[in-house]
Amino acid sequence: MKRYILTVLLLLGSLAIAATPEKESVDFNHARLGVWTDSGVEYYTRLLYPNAKPIYLDGISNMVQNLKQGKIDGFIMAINIVENLKKEGVDIDYLPDTICAVPCVYAFTVSERGKKLCQQMNDYLDTIKADGTLKRLQQKWMEGDESDRTFTKAQLTGENGTIVVGTSAETVPYSYMKHNEVTGFEIEIIDLFCAANGYKYEVKATSFDAMLADVSIGKIDIGASYIEWLPDREGNVLFSAPTDEGYCVMVVSDDEISETGFFNRIKRGITKTLIVENRWKMIVDGMYVTVLITIFAALLGTLLGFLVYLFYRENIKFVNKCIDMSVTALQGIPDLILLMFFYYVVFGHVDVNGTVVAIIAFAIMLSVSVFIMLKSGSESIHKGQMEAALALGFTERRAYLKFILPQVVTVFFPSYKKALVDMMLSTAIVGYVAVQDLTRMGDLIRARTFDAFVPLIIVSIIYFMLSWLMLKGMGGLLSQLNPRNRKPETILKGVKR
Repeated sequence: MKRYILTVLLLLGSLAIAATPEKESVDFNHARLGVWTDSGVEYYTRLLYPNAKPIYLDGISNMVQNLKQGKIDGFIMAINIVENLKKEGVDIDYLPDTICAVPCVYAFTVSERGKKLCQQMNDYLDTIKADGTLKRLQQKWMEGDESDRTFTKAQLTGENGTIVVGTSAETVPYSYMKHNEVTGFEIEIIDLFCAANGYKYEVKATSFDAMLADVSIGKIDIGASYIEWLPDREGNVLFSAPTDEGYCVMVVSDDEISETGFFNRIKRGITKTLIVENRWKMIVDGMYVTVLITIFAALLGTLLGFLVYLFYRENIKFVNKCIDMSVTALQGIPDLILLMFFYYVVFGHVDVNGTVVAIIAFAIMLSVSVFIMLKSGSESIHKGQMEAALALGFTERRAYLKFILPQVVTVFFPSYKKALVDMMLSTAIVGYVAVQDLTRMGDLIRARTFDAFVPLIIVSIIYFMLSWLMLKGMGGLLSQLNPRNRKPETILKGVKR
């Protein structure tokens, strides 16, 4: 009897959860409204709805996901972007009244180079406004179908150098990922601008806030990601003349779901995530970057930690004190903060690829773990073994390398394997410094499909497989390093007889 009562209660609970309440009007003056930091969305949300509760989210895809899940009641967005989302089948709607009009501009670094580029861009925008090119581009990208939104890249000469363009690549149709490269209204204008002014250009896809930070310090020459002109931003960056006028509306949830059924949604999500526009290539490219960072950071970090410990064994008091203080300090700093410190401070005004900075930062993080493992492992070995090796005629350093270190390795190797796996998983944060790793590629796909489930599952499976392969490979290496598996003649090599 109890079983049947429990079954009925579960059915009633399921029906209650599945029931869709009648749609009620929302008082946006007291609603939960999605915003992202230092954006036009945040500025106008605070200005027009001062009593609303801002919910900080990163990117349009996160806005939409939270809206569909009922975690926010709405968010302000340009109607051109919203209309494109609806064309792609995203279940959202918007209120008919225009909330505000915000000019869409490019952002430039406040420097002599930035001023020159900004003036050249303004002159070029005046030219294409006068000859009708800008109007034609607006019609193609804002009003046309996706099949019409293509352009052939100009043959760039580059006699005046290369400019770096930063974008979040999430704002269809302004700048977004298509066929594994960034395209869009703003990108075509930059392509034409570079052809007219003798530049080449490269595009870096990064998060919106990281892109603005890179522009402000000069790592990126032009920011192009539907950047709204705001008075609060004046002085931090330079703004071009408007390329488009963004008429903003309040985006709300659409209760009508076009396709139901869990397996149907999974099938559709896999197709959109991997098959459409060959997006699987983005996953492969991101996985390559993640593996590249992991391998080189592991080699460099292990070598650095080992060398620091050998230097520590020289027992120079001042040096050892400095090493101990540095290790303690690095242990207390989050990985993300340390990564951003290297990118924005240490290499802030140096033209260094973000992947190289990530390798250096993660190598230093790993070296701290290696140093601690070597130190604690060496102290656990009885000092009599070192004395016996010295009695056989070995030098102190060679005795350590021949007899102590192999034993230390077997002691700390399980912890070392875990440290390597943890480091690889921690590389998921490198998207903050304009590195397109596996996680960042998953985010870019999610920004196009507005499906969080399938991209996250695929990325999670790949991380799991990489971790498993790393653990298996390190297990084989341990068997080779185990002193018990070495031949007697190898152990006694160099012993005086």
